[in-house]
Amino acid sequence: MGKVKVDLRILKTRKAIKEAFLRLVQTKGYERITVQDIANEAMINRNTFYLHYVDKPEFMRWIKISLLPC
Repeated sequence: MGKVKVDLRILKTRKAIKEAFLRLVQTKGYERITVQDIANEAMINRNTFYLHYVDKPEFMRWIKISLLPC
């Protein structure tokens, strides 16, 4: 089976969202963060967030999985 290539723009956007979220959690806490806060911090449009994730809880599940050790 061949590897599926992921567009570099997608990787950069997801990285920006993840880093923005982690910064915001430290300052505001999970409950007080909105998707708009994440979008502003990541310097993306809110709709871009929704192109990658359904909502904040779904994003949180993805974050937990991505932070697990390999």
